[in-house]
Amino acid sequence: MIPANSRYASNVTTIITGSDGKSRNVIIPKSPDVIAASVQIYTWAEGDRADLLAYRNYGDASQWWRIADVNPQILDWTDIPAGTRIRIPIV
Repeated sequence: MIPANSRYASNVTTIITGSDGKSRNVIIPKSPDVIAASVQIYTWAEGDRADLLAYRNYGDASQWWRIADVNPQILDWTDIPAGTRIRIPIV
């Protein structure tokens, strides 16, 4: 499922069930001992998506993983309740 050359190749996966009742495979990223990044706090709004936030902040939707890396507590980026506060790294 994860290509051998992926930055997530050494991580494990698990199946979670979203609030929509659908099961999904998700990657459980290994948490670094320390995350050193300057961040801004963002409050998730209805209709938000990580790729859209990445485009808005970095000009590149494929950089959504930067946001995911500093928010390891979020396992399912398709099911985030509005009002959730997340960190967005300043790069």
